[in-house]
Amino acid sequence: MEKDIQQIDLDNPEFQNVWKLVQYTRQSVFLTGKAGTGKSTFLKYICANTRKRYVVLAPTGIAAVNVGGVTMHSFFRIPFKPLLPDDPEFAVSRLRSRLKYPKSLVKLIRNLELIIIDEISMVRADIIDFMDKVLRVYSGNMREPFGGKQLLLVGDIFQLEPVVTADMRELLRKHYPNSYFFSARAFGEINIVSIELKKVYRQSDNEFIGLLDRVRENRVSAQDLLKLNSRVLPASPDEEGTMAMTLATTRDKVDYINDKHLSELDTPEEVYEGSATGEFPDNSLPTSMELILKVGAQIVFIKNDPDKRWVNGTVGKVICARHDVVEVELENGDRHVVDPVLWENVRYEYDEKSKKVIEKVIGTFMQYPLRLAWALTVHKSQGLTFENAIIDMGRGAFSAGQAYVALSRCRSFEGMRLLSPLSQRDIFVSSAVSDFSRGFNSEALINDALRRAHADDCYNTAAKALEAGNVVEAFDRFVEGMRSRSELHNDAAMRLVRRKLQQIPRLLAELEDARARIGENDARFRQLAREYVMMGDECVHDSSEITPAIANYDKAISICPDCVDAWYGKGLALMGVSDDEAAIGCFAHVLEIDSNHFQSIFQCGNICYRNDDLVKALDWYLRAASVDGKRPEVHMRLADVYEKAGEETAAEHHRSIAAKLKRTRRKK
Repeated sequence: MEKDIQQIDLDNPEFQNVWKLVQYTRQSVFLTGKAGTGKSTFLKYICANTRKRYVVLAPTGIAAVNVGGVTMHSFFRIPFKPLLPDDPEFAVSRLRSRLKYPKSLVKLIRNLELIIIDEISMVRADIIDFMDKVLRVYSGNMREPFGGKQLLLVGDIFQLEPVVTADMRELLRKHYPNSYFFSARAFGEINIVSIELKKVYRQSDNEFIGLLDRVRENRVSAQDLLKLNSRVLPASPDEEGTMAMTLATTRDKVDYINDKHLSELDTPEEVYEGSATGEFPDNSLPTSMELILKVGAQIVFIKNDPDKRWVNGTVGKVICARHDVVEVELENGDRHVVDPVLWENVRYEYDEKSKKVIEKVIGTFMQYPLRLAWALTVHKSQGLTFENAIIDMGRGAFSAGQAYVALSRCRSFEGMRLLSPLSQRDIFVSSAVSDFSRGFNSEALINDALRRAHADDCYNTAAKALEAGNVVEAFDRFVEGMRSRSELHNDAAMRLVRRKLQQIPRLLAELEDARARIGENDARFRQLAREYVMMGDECVHDSSEITPAIANYDKAISICPDCVDAWYGKGLALMGVSDDEAAIGCFAHVLEIDSNHFQSIFQCGNICYRNDDLVKALDWYLRAASVDGKRPEVHMRLADVYEKAGEETAAEHHRSIAAKLKRTRRKK
């Protein structure tokens, strides 16, 4: 996640309420707001400043990359199909065997406190219920919805709705009144607090803001339609020099416009090859792997500039396109040389030592932060802002909120041009959305949650005081928390609490003594396991007989089940006798303990390569490169795989890297 947070209005009263609820309570929150109210900026602020262990998820790969998170499907291993509540395949009793989460993911889920989901309006109800089931099972908390985790859901339900095919809708309607996330059964068990940001930062014209509000909520009058359709204008000579963006409803229309404009330029074409390392799926790439540009091409920036020369959504024109130089002129006339930038694909892990959730980079993508942009789909434009926009609704809006998203991309009313008139049927809102929105900014719910927040803070302080051995302070803070929740009933109960608390120092001393004895025994067992591993290694090196080696490794494992060296040594021994399936099983045990164990990953690749399974071999070697890309052997293996697959260019690329790394190693 980018740590450079844009200028943020911390005095915004709605955001203050969101921040208090997220930071000081376990209350789940829906952060919403019309286009341009700063939802993304506030989300980044929360991520940068919260003290809670959190993850950021999104429904699509590109949305996940944009917020520095991961997709919901990849994090929870969600199948790409309707997830019906009564599907026996995912019954609670079968969930663990069906999903087969690694230990690292289970540990991460157990220790999470806050789950943030961006673009929540695009998430289906069945996915929310599946997530609820998973969190209950793997958190070991079946009583509470979502396993007791706090949710922060971010998005605007008046914008784009979940994408649901006709057959999918038919299956889901038997279980849900509609496909929106808030129809999930799990939401019937929580009183989610919905807070709507009110202040608009994108537009400054109050009349235009009011018009957009009425479009958003399907309250447009005949006069409003007349005003909107006054922007149905023919192309004017003045428009020739502007960098207008066409927003269309279909991908085909957008591709046609961009290809047509690019082909009409009589300047040479330049192809810029992006590069990806590790795990970075094609559907998550923020721009083309092969970016084709010409002088005169209109582009849009797709990432904020750290030096604030442009932001995500800034439109420009290419004025220089050589193989190693791209220069762009912005709408305001400023000219800048653009450099390739790096996007990261992250995986969340729980660090036992620091007790924190950490972001591990599992893949990167390097490319110029540009996309051809004479036209964009309305869907792709969500979150962007344009000075000049041409709105092409084609045969009309086909999705709730589509017209609103298109219109609200415009910074001003004068900067908008319609290709065809809008009708009342283009502006529609789901009745379910309207009903749900009536609960936004409920003072009763917010105040109740904030009152409970004080109690939670008191209980947390009490727990820390106990850890420090300060029983008196712990008791006082505990009482204060109970009082704020009106949980003090009688003197007898309080005497019981005080008596119980007085036992804590003795129990803590006994616990510390037990921990010391356990630590001593653990050290002895680990030392004994290491000795068996050494004997197993000696058998492998000094004898061709594999049986005694494996016996020693098994003895080490029986003493210390998480002994990485024993599992790895056993795997190598089994590889030596071509028992590849059993060897991979051993390496899999290593990776459950240490997911970044390079040698185990590398040997799995070797086994697959030896068996001519090039696809799996490539996956393993790429994973090895993402763990340690400075080892020449992994690049040599990648070269071998690509050569066998007939990809000589890629093979030569990795041979070159391997040779360079070997030279560097010799110099050292």
